Amino acid sequence: MIELLGSYFLVLAYGLSGDAFAIGFILSALIYVGALISGAHYNPAISLGAFFLKRISGSELLGYIIAQIIGAFLAAASVLFISSFVFYIEAPANSLFYEQLGLEILLTFVLALVAYVAWIGNPSHKSVATYSFIMGFALVALFMMGESISGGVFNPALSLGTSVLDYFLGGSSYKDIPLYTIAPFLGATLASFMYKFILEEEY
Repeated sequence: MIELLGSYFLVLAYGLSGDAFAIGFILSALIYVGALISGAHYNPAISLGAFFLKRISGSELLGYIIAQIIGAFLAAASVLFISSFVFYIEAPANSLFYEQLGLEILLTFVLALVAYVAWIGNPSHKSVATYSFIMGFALVALFMMGESISGGVFNPALSLGTSVLDYFLGGSSYKDIPLYTIAPFLGATLASFMYKFILEEEY
């Protein structure tokens, strides 16, 4: 449930503000609330890396992903209800696919690596506040770096959940789902292997 709620409010921040600081600060708050309950992933890509690191099981991974996508869908529906605006994720028209793909992989790699080093790889009650702070500011920086080129998504649930609603309303944002699923999953997977085989002993 905490993954659903966290994903809901994170995507709601994207939909209602689109502001890097609003998105990053709400992520910090949501991580502080959920870190000791679920790990506060709120992102299927980070959950996939946690699975590779053996922090969650395959069945838990599936549950995380389903909850995160449902949360994103409900957030998109809430944005529509509140503002009459259909919120969806679409790749910027002023950049090429390979640029978008490469940047989403690279920046998701950084975001996921921060998560694995700061919390998921070695959770501690004492590090919750630090983890929430670091992840929030990391997302602020990464979103600002990537927004104009790739959209700054880094989260498959954000694309999948919003595209479902957009599709039912006649939209075509689903065409960008491969970009926003393959790239984050690959970036987070690379980060999990980096942590497991190079950094784990250091932390």
